[in-house]
Amino acid sequence: MIKKFYANLINSINGLKIAFTEHSFISEVILGFFLIPYIIFVELNLLFKLVITLTYFLLLAFEIFNTAIEKLCNKITKDYDKDIKQIKDLASASVFLILIILIIELFYSLSIKI
Repeated sequence: MIKKFYANLINSINGLKIAFTEHSFISEVILGFFLIPYIIFVELNLLFKLVITLTYFLLLAFEIFNTAIEKLCNKITKDYDKDIKQIKDLASASVFLILIILIIELFYSLSIKI
């Protein structure tokens, strides 16, 4: 059991290493360097801080999932394919929706302060 847990941990770390080679993921991690201090220092309800933090990590998770889908699609074919494009667009849209939710939460947190 511990051996399996260790193997899963190594696989996850390898996945994070791959994610850190992707421009979009790196951009979102950089966003976190500004977001996390904001969440820590702004006077907000603890529950709302938790919601913003969870949404941010959900954004990172969706970005990793999007990258996995893109890599899988590229493994199938690197040629243009209408169906593959739609699959990639759908995965990208999921990341976009989480980003919109995060932006709404941040603007709401600013309105609370005003």
